[in-house]
Amino acid sequence: MTIYSYSCLKTFKNCPLQYKFQYIDKIKREEERIELFLGSRFHKVMEKVYKDLILRRYSLEALLVFYQEDWDKNYHHKIIIADQERKVEDYQKIGQKYIEDYYQHYYPFNQGKILGIEREVLINLEDDGQEYRLRGYIDRLEQAKDGTYEIHDYKTAKTFPEQSKMDEDNQLALYQLGIQRMWKDVHQVELVWHYVAFDKEIRSSRSKEELEELKKDTVRWIKKIEATPEFLPQESALCGWCSYQDICPLFKHESIVKDLPVNEYLKDNGVQLVNKFTLLANEKKSYQAKIKELEEKLEQIKEVVIQYAAQLGVVVVTGSDHQLKIRSNEKILVPGKGTKERESLIELLKQLNKLEEVLTFDTTELKRVMKEGKWEPGILEEIKKLVKMERVKSISLLKLKSKTS
Repeated sequence: MTIYSYSCLKTFKNCPLQYKFQYIDKIKREEERIELFLGSRFHKVMEKVYKDLILRRYSLEALLVFYQEDWDKNYHHKIIIADQERKVEDYQKIGQKYIEDYYQHYYPFNQGKILGIEREVLINLEDDGQEYRLRGYIDRLEQAKDGTYEIHDYKTAKTFPEQSKMDEDNQLALYQLGIQRMWKDVHQVELVWHYVAFDKEIRSSRSKEELEELKKDTVRWIKKIEATPEFLPQESALCGWCSYQDICPLFKHESIVKDLPVNEYLKDNGVQLVNKFTLLANEKKSYQAKIKELEEKLEQIKEVVIQYAAQLGVVVVTGSDHQLKIRSNEKILVPGKGTKERESLIELLKQLNKLEEVLTFDTTELKRVMKEGKWEPGILEEIKKLVKMERVKSISLLKLKSKTS
């Protein structure tokens, strides 16, 4: 049985192809974003604080030394810093500030009884006799003095989310489903996110109904993964954070050519094709703009010609070697969808047993029937009360016939 995780479900929702690369093909990437690296280092410090709490309470200075050593030990040359205005030392200092703020806020770290650090939790879900499993790891599981179980999660994100967003967050709620199966006294549960960049925490809870809906929704997503025949890329703002761009069909070619010298870049077949296509597309656009301008001028002349012909009482106006012939046609305007008039028209056609003859109200077919006068005059008159009849004029350009001697 495949054991899923919140992370893999989230990855599939964001991009099915990234899910395939990471969880099916198991393609490893050494590249790591500095933000993720910093988050991992902060988690390590918190793990040390709470795992050793029963034996000792570290001083802030000792924790900062541990943080520095852990940073130096794990830092590698493939860490990516996207923000060109910041250096690695800047991020190191940011992490240090997070630790200092957290320490000063929560010391001596005795807010509750520690039940687990990086605690593994298994979530079992069932649907139509089929069982599905998820695995997760709780940053810190704690029991408050009033008996409430608290699921804590550390966030080093630079944005502070609204309460409503966290009230809909599924990760810790899934963990709640897991711990409720582990112990009988898990009655009250609070989900707690520590946004350390702001020295603030957000708390949330879930009702039984919300947890039941979460189970159903999670199973739906698992079924969708298992029924997916082809894992296609899904472009979004998250693509900039993806480490699989070099093999993703959306970004592979860009990855191939982006670092080429200019002379080699311009020789690439793909680059040349795109440049040629762009040139022609821009040329086409300029023609389209000119055509639109000409059409507007022709429409203006058309109106003047129609007025001129009406004043003279003629339907053909002659030029040097061409003529303009004016035709007059009756245009049927059927009421638009969703209008009361359209509903009345459909109801009338039903009463007259004529709806089937216009293919369950095909407006084009109705117009044809009316133009050709296929139905009885009385029926057509009733229908005309519910449609608009508008007379429109058009002109045709005809070449003058050459005069024969």
